[in-house]
Amino acid sequence: MRRSQASVWSETGILLRGAWAQLRAGGSRLVGLLILTQSAILVLALPVVSWLFREALRAGGMSGLDLGRPIQGPGLPLTLVLIVVIVTAAFWLLVLQFAALVVLLRWPALTGRQFLAELGRIARALLRPSSLPLLGYLFVLLPLSGFGFTSALTRGIAIPSFISGELMKSPASAIGFAVFLLVLAWLNVRFALTIPLFVLSSGRRPLRTSWRLTRGPRTWAPVVLATVVITALGSVLGAALALVSLLPTAAADAWAPGAAPGIAAVSLGIAQTCGMLLSGGVTAAVAGVLITRLRRSSTRLPASMDLLPHPAARNLTPASHPAPQSRRPAVLAATLAIVVAAGCSVAGWGTLHRLAAAPDTLVLAHRGFSGGGVENTLSGLDAADTAGADLVEMDVMQTQDGEFVAMHDAKLDRLAGRPDAVKDLTLDELTQITVRDLAGHEDTIPTFADYVRHAQRIGMPLLIEIKLGGGDTPDHVERLVAELEELDALDENIYHSLDAASVDRLKQLRPDLTVGYTMAFAGGGIPDTIADFIVVEEWTATVAMQDAARSAGLGFMTWTVNDEDGFREHLRRGSDGIITDNPDLVVAARAEIQDESGIAEVLVDALTRFVRIG
Repeated sequence: MRRSQASVWSETGILLRGAWAQLRAGGSRLVGLLILTQSAILVLALPVVSWLFREALRAGGMSGLDLGRPIQGPGLPLTLVLIVVIVTAAFWLLVLQFAALVVLLRWPALTGRQFLAELGRIARALLRPSSLPLLGYLFVLLPLSGFGFTSALTRGIAIPSFISGELMKSPASAIGFAVFLLVLAWLNVRFALTIPLFVLSSGRRPLRTSWRLTRGPRTWAPVVLATVVITALGSVLGAALALVSLLPTAAADAWAPGAAPGIAAVSLGIAQTCGMLLSGGVTAAVAGVLITRLRRSSTRLPASMDLLPHPAARNLTPASHPAPQSRRPAVLAATLAIVVAAGCSVAGWGTLHRLAAAPDTLVLAHRGFSGGGVENTLSGLDAADTAGADLVEMDVMQTQDGEFVAMHDAKLDRLAGRPDAVKDLTLDELTQITVRDLAGHEDTIPTFADYVRHAQRIGMPLLIEIKLGGGDTPDHVERLVAELEELDALDENIYHSLDAASVDRLKQLRPDLTVGYTMAFAGGGIPDTIADFIVVEEWTATVAMQDAARSAGLGFMTWTVNDEDGFREHLRRGSDGIITDNPDLVVAARAEIQDESGIAEVLVDALTRFVRIG
């Protein structure tokens, strides 16, 4: 056992030393490649892909991606063709970005012609049907598990927080979700050599070969340990970068407040460029680990597969004598870094001024406040009031007898441990049921009328979400409006729903009401809706979406934002509303931002938002 452990640790050291040697050999060429590829993706590729996606939606008669209103009609075939083009283009760009990095690390002394010839060979290999399995690996497995290569093209691919958050609210689903994540991580470790194999070998089954080469802990454990070390080091360097970037602005706040915004913009631009390099360096170091692992496992390759020799030995380009050492790559890399930093600084000037504005964002407690009571209960409502929320977001659902209760889930298994569905029980039956949460709170399911009356008593306005439970009557919106009018509460609250038909019907009945359209996934532009505001899930609640909403005269809220980085970003952005499970923390952060006297605090949040490590 000790010998095995020693072997794992010694092998980890070998992999780290191999990666470091490749980074040093890459030198200024590697620096230039990292800046060039990442800048090209951010400045050129992503805008072009976004434009193509918007055009694809327009071909289907949509202004934005709206899962509530599926694409249909004569434009659908063209939309599908354009989407295939987008996926194909993104796939090629992603593979070529990673391939360029692997080629440079493996053969750092290649001439420009040899380097381009290698990329041409890889581009042609992408035309083979055997390359198709890479799609799933690059766009699903790799970004979801976050192990190995990273790119701006896949950074937005993740499990949405509204899904993971809901799964974590019951023991059974939390365990299932944890198992799912472990399986993803395990698969990614076993397939970690896929990209190096695709780029550096003659075989056509890189996924299968990676699986074979990573069999046994003595093979994959050193790769995992080396990656953990590299990621940890990157995090430490990222924290140091943020601290160093902050010092000049903090000093200017104290001694030269008028110069602080300019200094902060320059600091942000330099930090973004350094962060780009650091993030790329982490990816390059992990790639170096994988290349070293592959070279050390070359004797275990299948008979039909060999590692490729130097390009000159394959006659891809004429053999050439090693070029004398030149300062040109270093000069070009430095020039490129300065240009990128200057561009980021100019862009950062407007960004910092916008982020420095005191936010008046509304804080909405998601289903009440679970820190003091069960969701959608009177105790949760009281807890949200105590936490200082501006509004409480709550859910209303129809019962078997056509009445309404405050409830989010269509079934009672998560909160009450019962298999019953809300649509199969009457109002009297439901209100006798006790609900519990993982924090140990208990309460009973309230009628919708009781919930609204209690909100009136404590002076808490509501954002009422119309939920469909499967047994909804055709006139459920009319019935809800009638009940609220009877309670004299229709005009004092606002409304939203994921169901586009319910939103449209409510606005048709009462155009004067403030009604929102909720989107679990958004993209390409704002939806075609008669609503007054949109509520976008945090995963796709981008600045571009927010700006488009405001240009169209729509309010913009986001849900469900629970982590500090997320709600501070939306406070800085001036989102109209943040729906959160942590209203107390968001209220405190809003007060802190409103009381700021200098620009350094703004820069802290800007660095958190714009400087990504790993």
